[in-house]
Amino acid sequence: MSGRTPDHIARLVPRLGLTGTERILELGAAPGAAVAEIGRLLTGDGHVTALDRSAVGVRRIRERNRDLVDAGRLTVVEQDLTTLEADGPPRFDVIFASNVNVFWTHPARADVGTLAALLVPGGRLHLFYGYGDGDSPGPDSGRDIGGLVAATLERSGALVAVTVDGAGAPLEIRATKGRD
Repeated sequence: MSGRTPDHIARLVPRLGLTGTERILELGAAPGAAVAEIGRLLTGDGHVTALDRSAVGVRRIRERNRDLVDAGRLTVVEQDLTTLEADGPPRFDVIFASNVNVFWTHPARADVGTLAALLVPGGRLHLFYGYGDGDSPGPDSGRDIGGLVAATLERSGALVAVTVDGAGAPLEIRATKGRD
């Protein structure tokens, strides 16, 4: 299965600032469009773990990205992000999600501490919201999602340098794990 890359995915992947050698976790990864875009950039030890809570979503990710699975560059996991556990050492350089709403709809269930524990020191968390120009949910939309999500990340105390970039669609909230 292949497919055209949605515009918001084509815009968010460059904003991740990837070199291609990172270990990346995508939350809510179905149908695998971002994974496919990132897969083209991977070099060296670069690897993506795609997490989705839906069996159908996991199947779609695998079908769309069979070449990455076969090359050992993609691991697909069926799991709800609210049940993640940080077992073992930190292992991701970058964690990101596009339009995963738990960070503002149910902030207590979005275990930011666990996500931070999964990041290596200096690792980055990127959360994106919206699909296109005029669609990014900012303060003028009646829903300040950027502010709500930033507050969730800041409250955790596990991440530093929380910023909101609403200049371009999609809206991006970034945070970094401090260096130990």
